[in-house]
Amino acid sequence: MIQLQRGEKRQLAELTGSTRLDDLQVTLRHDLQGADVSVFGLNADRKLQDDRYFVFYNQLSSPGGEVTLTQQAGGGTFRLDLSKLPASVRRLMFVVTHDSTPFSGLGRLEWTLGSPEPKVGLELRGDQFGSERAVMVAEVYEHNGEWRVSNVGQGFSGGLDALLVNFGGEASEPAPTPPPAPPVSAPPGPSDRFVPPATPRPPVSQPTGNSDISPASDGTYSLSQFLTKTAETDRPGDAFELENDKMLEVKVRGRVWSKLGAMVAYSGNLSFKREGMLDGGIMKALVRAVSSEMEPLAKIEGQGVAYLADQAKEITILKLQGDAINVAGHALLAFEDTVEHKIAMHRSAAGMVSGGLFSVLLRGQGMLALLSHGRPLTLRVTGGETVYTDPNATIGWSENLTPQLRVDSSLKSIFGRGGGETFQMAFQGEGFVVVQPYEENMH
Repeated sequence: MIQLQRGEKRQLAELTGSTRLDDLQVTLRHDLQGADVSVFGLNADRKLQDDRYFVFYNQLSSPGGEVTLTQQAGGGTFRLDLSKLPASVRRLMFVVTHDSTPFSGLGRLEWTLGSPEPKVGLELRGDQFGSERAVMVAEVYEHNGEWRVSNVGQGFSGGLDALLVNFGGEASEPAPTPPPAPPVSAPPGPSDRFVPPATPRPPVSQPTGNSDISPASDGTYSLSQFLTKTAETDRPGDAFELENDKMLEVKVRGRVWSKLGAMVAYSGNLSFKREGMLDGGIMKALVRAVSSEMEPLAKIEGQGVAYLADQAKEITILKLQGDAINVAGHALLAFEDTVEHKIAMHRSAAGMVSGGLFSVLLRGQGMLALLSHGRPLTLRVTGGETVYTDPNATIGWSENLTPQLRVDSSLKSIFGRGGGETFQMAFQGEGFVVVQPYEENMH
């Protein structure tokens, strides 16, 4: 079964191996007691044009039975006939909501699509959310005559009523109380505890190219096979799209920021410009003076498509929604121009060893792409405990945390490569720090 990453979009026919639209099954399961599953039938502008296509616990079917819900303990099963949907419904947004409990209390949520067997799925966990009482899980939608599937994975601060209003519906009266549900059972899957991902990140998706093309018995491909297997997969949608887990496609319509040297190919009318040395003040001139890199960022401007990658590192797309994160310079691949950024040179030696002397504070609204060697890990920082990390393996941390230098010669053979390295980054307060299973060579 193919696993979609957060923000990834794929063609429905590619995922299911069929062009049939009349017999699809979606299963949504979770382990948050009292949470409800629903689906909104939206128009092309993501608005609820007809509230009869809002299928939930008090309305289990759309008017023509195009979308139905069968409630189950800890979730539900939806049956879809996309071929019969009216023109006013071009998007199906699958959501899970709770009247009072935030989704930080979620253990695991699974969404799958396919009939009779699941063909594509995604997974979300509570450590990816905070106080949100609603989550937009996934979307099945039509674009240019083709149906597609998107891993949305986006929290929403209000509950079901607030989400209904957000999509253009009305919630003037309290929503009916759903009937008591049987005790929730955990979704099927491995029984061991899930390790929280770094940025929150679901399992890596399968390559988006024609991966079913196999080599000959001697391991070779013909030229035509190679060209087909490695061809670009066009998936129109947001500005950032993953061609595969190590290649980012960026649709530039104005300006996008990227890591220096990350562009591997482009099309269209684009220009690439290193960020000016004095942009943002004297601190950046100091960064220039002591760093081996001229500047950490480049501007991509114009109209076109750019393909970005960096040393075959894995890429994770995040969507900021008014929040912020500090990212080490080596771990930032790209971000939209709508995201505010501030380059910081750290005053302590700990900051100097991490990220090539600088980090970038990103805040606001928009997408950004993170880099990591392997699957990263998020460590929670609480008031009563300090978290120490190897500077060369640290890729990001909370906006409110400031790393401090710690020197301990007794740990020189434990942290780092054991060659006399005694610096660790110390994080104190409330927040998180993200590390990767690899030490960057900064020198």
